[in-house]
Amino acid sequence: MSKLSPREEEAIREAVRRAEEKTSGEIVPVIVPASSTYAEVDLIGGLIGLAGASLAAVWLLPYPQYSILFALQLAGWIVGVLACRLFPAVKRTLLSRRVAQEEVLERALRAFQDLGLHRTRDRTGVLILVSLLEHRVQVLADTGINARVKPGAWDRVVQTVLDGVRKGDLCAGLCQGIAVCGEILAAEFPIQPGDRNELADDLRRA
Repeated sequence: MSKLSPREEEAIREAVRRAEEKTSGEIVPVIVPASSTYAEVDLIGGLIGLAGASLAAVWLLPYPQYSILFALQLAGWIVGVLACRLFPAVKRTLLSRRVAQEEVLERALRAFQDLGLHRTRDRTGVLILVSLLEHRVQVLADTGINARVKPGAWDRVVQTVLDGVRKGDLCAGLCQGIAVCGEILAAEFPIQPGDRNELADDLRRA
């Protein structure tokens, strides 16, 4: 899902360009594989694997054999950790929704600063961050926009992008979400004479 073809990246770039034709806002789409390593989730996976191996050993071994028990526990631990690291769906299942929400927001805030969205002339930058592991989308708007657009307005953008992610079509979901974002911005921040494109229309990866 995270691997977009050059054609899909160009489609996203074009979606940004079309959306910004009607607004002075600057839309920056960003994709990250994950917002954190979530090492603590790997630990949980290891503990679950260890516990499962221990129960299996108690059930299968006719009498205590500690060397075999230890080997099975170690194998269970390794399998649990690797399952979390290699299979995003496993890690997502064990990941706390609250923790995921906090980490995605923190990642979006860092991207907002790193990509210079706070440096537009009228503070009209909007970040759309897609964090793939968590299946979460975070929209952040600069102060110039937040003064006139209620935060709840971005829920439409989030839901539109997520619909695409859940259907396995990240490109379509992001393009449609960008279009919705453009509509919201155009209502309050229509294009102005002499407006210039302050931020590149490219999809960013962080």
